[in-house]
Amino acid sequence: MITFTVRSDAELRAKPAVVTARQLAAFRAFARQHGQLVGVYDDDDFGYLAYGFEARVFPWSWATIAGLFGDSEAVIAVVEEAQFEGLNVRFWKDEESASIMMGVSTTPDGTTEMQLSNANAYALLAAIGAQRDATGEIDLADLTSAITDPATRRYLEREGMDTYLGQLDAMASQRSRNGKRLVWA
Repeated sequence: MITFTVRSDAELRAKPAVVTARQLAAFRAFARQHGQLVGVYDDDDFGYLAYGFEARVFPWSWATIAGLFGDSEAVIAVVEEAQFEGLNVRFWKDEESASIMMGVSTTPDGTTEMQLSNANAYALLAAIGAQRDATGEIDLADLTSAITDPATRRYLEREGMDTYLGQLDAMASQRSRNGKRLVWA
């Protein structure tokens, strides 16, 4: 399987914030309730232990999110930058300090992933004029040019891959003042 997603080239300035397991659990419950967890296996048995995930914060005020973290100034800085740049936040456990961290992600708000079998992924890469490698990236402007080309669309339809056109159109429509690219791995 090869996963395609959109990444931002924004220069992130907010330093990651340290959060407690209790704060993380409160945020996960809030985000789960509102359907805003991204890229996480939502397993109730291990919910508060799953540190590596992303979530949307764009739909709420920073005060709503910051309240879940005790109005931490570091969390407010992360949320403000994520909202300003139109990006998700991400959580991870720092291996060195064992602290739970919250930072700005490079994933644009509202972006979804697309997982394809290797054969379909390589066919898609050939169709959009990208290198047929297991990992890579192209600028969204190049993706837009490729998928708006009628010949490319006909090729994808002919190959039975027209079901991916909607997802590709959505990925290509991501706009911001910072560059964005389609990445795959």
